[in-house]
Amino acid sequence: MKFCVDYFGCRSNQAEVQEWILALENAGYRLTGDITQADFGIMNTCSVTEKAEKDIFRYINKVYRKTNTKWIITGCTVSKEKQKLAEKYKNYYFFDNKEKETVVDSIKTLFPVKSNILYHSAFRSRMFLKIQNGCNFRCSFCIVPLLRGKSRSLYIPEIIGKAKYYSSLGYKEIILTGINLSSYGYDIFPRQNLLNLVRELNKIETLEFIRLSSLDPRYIKYSFIKELSRIKKIANSFHFSFQSGSDQVLKRMKRGSKNLDYSKILGHFHKFFPEANFGADILVGFPDETEKEYTETLNFVRESRLNYMHIFPYSPREGTKAALMDQLPVNVVRNRAKELKEINRNKRIEYRERFRGKTVAGIVTEVNESYSLVITGNFLSVRIPPAVGFKKRMIRVKITRIINENLCEGEIVKGGRKRRASVPPPPEESIGSRNY
Repeated sequence: MKFCVDYFGCRSNQAEVQEWILALENAGYRLTGDITQADFGIMNTCSVTEKAEKDIFRYINKVYRKTNTKWIITGCTVSKEKQKLAEKYKNYYFFDNKEKETVVDSIKTLFPVKSNILYHSAFRSRMFLKIQNGCNFRCSFCIVPLLRGKSRSLYIPEIIGKAKYYSSLGYKEIILTGINLSSYGYDIFPRQNLLNLVRELNKIETLEFIRLSSLDPRYIKYSFIKELSRIKKIANSFHFSFQSGSDQVLKRMKRGSKNLDYSKILGHFHKFFPEANFGADILVGFPDETEKEYTETLNFVRESRLNYMHIFPYSPREGTKAALMDQLPVNVVRNRAKELKEINRNKRIEYRERFRGKTVAGIVTEVNESYSLVITGNFLSVRIPPAVGFKKRMIRVKITRIINENLCEGEIVKGGRKRRASVPPPPEESIGSRNY
């Protein structure tokens, strides 16, 4: 029996989808990328922004009208709009976030299969591992804690077991994800922390990279950065949940941080990881954001050590305090986001230019007749000549050319021999992935 998957939003959603795929393949189900060939589909949804939610409703409506595929739909949008969805799409199945753990067992009941064949689709070359869910903070703009609940962490032995299993399947990179990754272990007795976990993962010999997803600055201390730098397998890229460069905006957001805190964090990281790729979430157009406050964010972004940003135009989420504040005109939010995105583009290119002519290690994530794609430890996408048989393997590549802000071109470095890539560009994003 065949199934397809789709997901929207954060890396935690992607991690959940990957776990479901592995569990179903081990039970005799087979993943397909062709929705018309699927007996059923699984969709993991996101409601972090208004745009994300609208895209999900639009997509569900499209597949409902155009295919006969049965869908199991779960995630934040279902938690928020379950009744509305169930009334409109009566032959679909909806599971809110509290019911996610039952998704695989429910599928086995709804779509039973008898098979002794085990499949492994190698859905991705890098494996996402969700170690934490929920959040104890109540930032004024964020609806996620309302939909996912309080922070809950997996115990270290369970995480190590999963990582070893993924490694046994050939995955060389593990990306640790969570709704608030930095809060990992604070709810466990005796208390654990992210640093303890990474030290244990570092002992898995067959892993090459341990990558951290978004880090909350409220948890980052100098000692954490220093100790992290001593862990050999930590990937040389770090992403931070900053949201704004204006102290007054951060105060209204209830972030508990200041601009100076962010500058210090980036400075400390740069001290111990001088070639690392630093990124951050920036939320633009927050309610009551004045021109002066926006300029403060603009200046922070320009002058900081950030190499890239994820720019989110603010949209009100019902149930949050920010939704009750005075909203900015849509055109103002759009124009500010556009200006920040141009700065982001320039910063991304500048960072990539620093590595022209340098050799870096990375994981082969895509192989076809025309080219292969490598994701490096410092999170650069590098197009190289076809490297058949190297998918999920770590190789070294020399970066020879910067194509654009998203893509480099390079040569395989092996035994002193190099091959130069000169092929059409790959697609901009992976099938079945929509990030907000």
